[in-house]
Amino acid sequence: MREVGLIFIVAFLFACGTEESSEIQTDSGSLMQSDELNHCFCNELVTDSSGIYSLNDSLYTGVCVEYYPNTEDKYIEKNILSGKIHGKVIYYDRSGEVLFEEIYKEGNKKRSGENEVLNVDCSELEKIEATIPNAPNRYLLDGIPYTGSCEERYPESNQVYMTHHYKNGVLNGRSIYYKRDGSTLYIEKYEMGQLVNTIH
Repeated sequence: MREVGLIFIVAFLFACGTEESSEIQTDSGSLMQSDELNHCFCNELVTDSSGIYSLNDSLYTGVCVEYYPNTEDKYIEKNILSGKIHGKVIYYDRSGEVLFEEIYKEGNKKRSGENEVLNVDCSELEKIEATIPNAPNRYLLDGIPYTGSCEERYPESNQVYMTHHYKNGVLNGRSIYYKRDGSTLYIEKYEMGQLVNTIH
């Protein structure tokens, strides 16, 4: 009987409702704050075929959580904005440590490079020109500051022309330029967007 009472209390506390002074992560990592933000079990939400989350026939905004079966150990936490996953989806191991995070914007998963090693075609990156003198240009992938590498190839060839490395949206590490035969032409070294050395 005591266990049933405890389960009822836990279910009541975590049932869909609101909590004061809560916040939800947006895709850029900034926080959207609210005096009343919904918190829910994910299985209490209705999801349609296009992945839209609703509660009581209204688009859901808030956080939903899932737990490992028959435990009080959190498995997943989703941020949802106007019915769509938006911001971080966080996966936990049984000890409560973060396994990995995914970033979504309006229901679409974004590639940030923060949690996986990415190598993309340089043409996929969006270049944001610096507006402040001596500030580095920024590079975004899916609207998020890019961490990873990119490659550009010679026209009508599989031979790589150059590779760049980025961290948090700026050039960081080696940029290598290649000849058509694959040998190295020269190497540039960047630190947080600033060229520090060139090796010929």
